[in-house]
Amino acid sequence: MFITDQKIYDGPFIHQRFAYKYFRDKTSATGNIVSFVSPVEVTTGLIDLEDALSKDYIYSEKMINFCWEIPCIRDCFGAIAFQRVFNTGIGDILAKYVKAPINVEGDDLMIIKEHKQGGIIQTQGKASVSITHMAGEAAIGHTGINIVAGNRAPAFAFSTNLSESDTEKFRAEVEQFFYWLVNDIFVATTKIQIK
Repeated sequence: MFITDQKIYDGPFIHQRFAYKYFRDKTSATGNIVSFVSPVEVTTGLIDLEDALSKDYIYSEKMINFCWEIPCIRDCFGAIAFQRVFNTGIGDILAKYVKAPINVEGDDLMIIKEHKQGGIIQTQGKASVSITHMAGEAAIGHTGINIVAGNRAPAFAFSTNLSESDTEKFRAEVEQFFYWLVNDIFVATTKIQIK
C-alpha cells in the first residue's frame, strides 16, 4: 500500500505495530507492507546496536521506504532470515532499474556501478538501509532505497536517481514480491507432514 502521511522517516514508525492503522479489517495474518517516499534522518533511537555504538546515523535526501509487519514470525532469527531473503528480492528487482549488478552484503544492497558521492568517485555504492526487530509479538522491518542520497549522506551512499514513474513501478513490484513471498512461505508451512 502506497501511503502519503509520512513526511519524513526518522525511526519511530517501525517501533510499534502499524499494519492495522492502514489496513483495518484487511490486515493480513501473513504480513503487510506499506511504502512511502520521503527524506530520511535517523540520529537517535537507533535500533541497530552497531550504528548506535559507532555513533552512526542514517540520512537520505529522498528515499523509498518499505515498512513491513509479519505477525507469524515470533523470533529475531526468523525476522532477520526473512529480511535477508526479502532484501535479496528487492536487489533483483532494483537491478533492472539501475541497469547494474547488485551484491547483497548482509542486509545491504551494493550497486556495482561507478558513481560520485561526496566528491569521491567510487566503483560501487550502498543503495540501501535496513533493519528489523520484534515489537508486539510481530516482526517489523524497514528497507530504504536511496533515490537521492544527498550531500549529507556518507561517501559510500549510492543514489539510484529513479524517475517518478520508475519509483512508482519499483514500489509496486516490491510490494507484489512481498505478498508473493509471505504467501509462498506460509503455504510451504502447510505442506509439512508428520508421520
